[in-house]
Amino acid sequence: MKILAILAVLFFSIFSSSIAASGGRTCVIPAAGDGSDDSPAIREAFRECGNGGHIVFQEDKTYSIETMLQLHNLSSVQVDILGTIMFSTDVRYWIRHGSYFWFQNISIALEFSGDHITIDGHDRGIIDGQGQVWYDLALGIGGLYGRPIPFALRNAQNSVAKNFWIKQSGKWNFVIVESKNITVDNIRITSLSDDFQANPGNLGNTDGFDTLFSDNVRIMNSYIDSGDDCVSFKPAGSTNIHVQNLTCVNTAGIAIGSLGQYEGQFDLVENITATDITLIGSRNGAYIKTYNGKSVYYPPQGGGNGTGLVRNVLFKNFNIQNITASPVLIQQCTHWAGWDVPPCAEFPANGFTFSNITWTNFTGYSNPTVGTTEVSLVCSPKSKCTGLSFEAINVKPANGSATYSCTNVDGLDSSCKAS
Repeated sequence: MKILAILAVLFFSIFSSSIAASGGRTCVIPAAGDGSDDSPAIREAFRECGNGGHIVFQEDKTYSIETMLQLHNLSSVQVDILGTIMFSTDVRYWIRHGSYFWFQNISIALEFSGDHITIDGHDRGIIDGQGQVWYDLALGIGGLYGRPIPFALRNAQNSVAKNFWIKQSGKWNFVIVESKNITVDNIRITSLSDDFQANPGNLGNTDGFDTLFSDNVRIMNSYIDSGDDCVSFKPAGSTNIHVQNLTCVNTAGIAIGSLGQYEGQFDLVENITATDITLIGSRNGAYIKTYNGKSVYYPPQGGGNGTGLVRNVLFKNFNIQNITASPVLIQQCTHWAGWDVPPCAEFPANGFTFSNITWTNFTGYSNPTVGTTEVSLVCSPKSKCTGLSFEAINVKPANGSATYSCTNVDGLDSSCKAS
């Protein structure tokens, strides 16, 4: 009886002991250690300590996640990720059971929601999506249904995520959706396919950070090597977002969009600042893309013809090394890959307004295989582009000289000179 009493005291002190300073509780999550599903223990910890408490993923422990985790209704909680959270490679399960969100049919494997959530990895925590199985399965098809996103702040307010590593995500790495007043600091993101050198396309849609329907977000001091957009400000509302001091390796650049993917939907992106960005081996610098065409894939992906507004955007102090495409780009005739793709003239990206957008102080050089660097601002004849400007764009081509091409931009002729 005495031994049982001692064990009970130890268990209580480890799993749900009092915090003298805050009056809350601490839940130190046990890890089975045998590869069995640790999700039930995680859910129990958040049920016990998710309001005013402290939750700890233990150092040097690996937590096996075989079922979706929706950690909702949290309040004033401190979450310390000191070990590794590792997702299973059960493709059949994740295709059927992710936490669904309608935009691009995304599927989330782990999401936090609530108010005043602090998630801190203390430079030790790892979230491992074991994404290679998805890279091999998708082979670059970004819209393949069910690819799991390993970390999301969804319907979160006044919250912080910092100091951890997301690796090998099955799709996007870190998504902020329907959230407000969010700070993201010192996150390391890597999605590296074993087959990248032979088949670099098989990493499609492994974005670093994505924002959707979110306001007042700060993303800073982070490293992203992901194969697709470093940061993407997506619809239908990404507003008042500040991105600073990022290093982006082998990405598609800093993106606004995709926009206009859903007919009848109005997309708003405004008050965006991206500054002090280093891009190494990326395709683009800072760019905006809208979609045209018809829905493809199953379940359907948005094909295009939506409307929207992009305004008050500043891209500043970009150091671009070894770029393979355009440092400055607006692309209004993008479409989902697939069958029956219509020409841009058939669906000319209706009704977008782009205003007060500035690219300034871009330095660096292009990949030696690229003959030139190009500033390319191509607006649809059915859109309005006004107040677009760029200055001090000094990204040197390997051969020849930089080119400038502007189409349907108010105040600029075809070579981007003042008209």
